[in-house]
Amino acid sequence: MTPAFLFGVCDAEPVLYETIMTVLVQIRRQREQGERIFLIGPGGVGKSTVGDLLAGRWGWDLLDLDLIFCAELGTIGPYIAERGYEAYRMANLGLAESLVSDRNQPAILVTSSGFLAAPEGSGDRRRSLALLRTGYSITLLPSLDIDIATAIVVERQVNRPFGLTAKSEAEKFRARFAIYRDAGDMLVTSLDSPSMIADAVSESLGFS
Repeated sequence: MTPAFLFGVCDAEPVLYETIMTVLVQIRRQREQGERIFLIGPGGVGKSTVGDLLAGRWGWDLLDLDLIFCAELGTIGPYIAERGYEAYRMANLGLAESLVSDRNQPAILVTSSGFLAAPEGSGDRRRSLALLRTGYSITLLPSLDIDIATAIVVERQVNRPFGLTAKSEAEKFRARFAIYRDAGDMLVTSLDSPSMIADAVSESLGFS
């Protein structure tokens, strides 16, 4: 089946769509010329892969926050084990702010899975949201059904070479699902390939 792209522009309550083999794009705000792109979402939704595809097609710089963190501050797992998750999250946010402030040219910034994981109303959550407002944020999810989305992401995560467990990944994904579903200037939902998702994002932003 050839995937279709469904686009919706929503000024009030979100209109959520679900179908099979389709890339579903909900545009909550139109992108302004020159805005950088943030890709947001839980781990395992394809942010890095889609970001790499988009950067290659558009000729933009790709800033993958996790990769840059590992290169500049240390491997994430040992960093968390030594200093704790909160210290990692704060360092991760500070790095993201630094990357954005140092760069004026068009870029795609792939955020970490816990980018919006700080408690609601906290200073760090407000800082994260403020950073997203400096550009155009796109949320990626495999499905709007939390059970389907959880099963897909958990399978992807436990098959990565990070020693992740199904139980912890399921709990983490479920805790963050609604946060990311409701965030972003655009919501992209699909079970399809990263290439098809990149096509849909490009078309919806007028790059194709």
